[in-house]
Amino acid sequence: MNRTLKLLFLSLYFFSCSSDKVPDNVLAPKKMEAVLWDVIMADEVADYYVQKDSSLKALDKHVDLYQKLFNIHKISREQFINSLQYYEKRPDLLKPIFDSLQKRSERQTIRTKPV
Repeated sequence: MNRTLKLLFLSLYFFSCSSDKVPDNVLAPKKMEAVLWDVIMADEVADYYVQKDSSLKALDKHVDLYQKLFNIHKISREQFINSLQYYEKRPDLLKPIFDSLQKRSERQTIRTKPV
């Protein structure tokens, strides 16, 4: 192979490897997965409490739980929203996250099923 062709292949290789890297201001895929899992759980908990106590405002309960989970994960609301918007524009990166969340949900369902 001539030198130019080798350089082209090498460039394409490095470009394709780096395309899955997210910008610094975006949560890494594993971190995003963990945060999304907790967001889903927070939604379930908020809905449960609102059903049990009609004096609670659903939106307030959701916002309160989200803020607590953002604190646990040491991220801001803005970081989460920015990351979510980034992943929504990159379905190739979002799909593996959702697939992993689906598998996690299925495993948890199997564990909690009565025998």
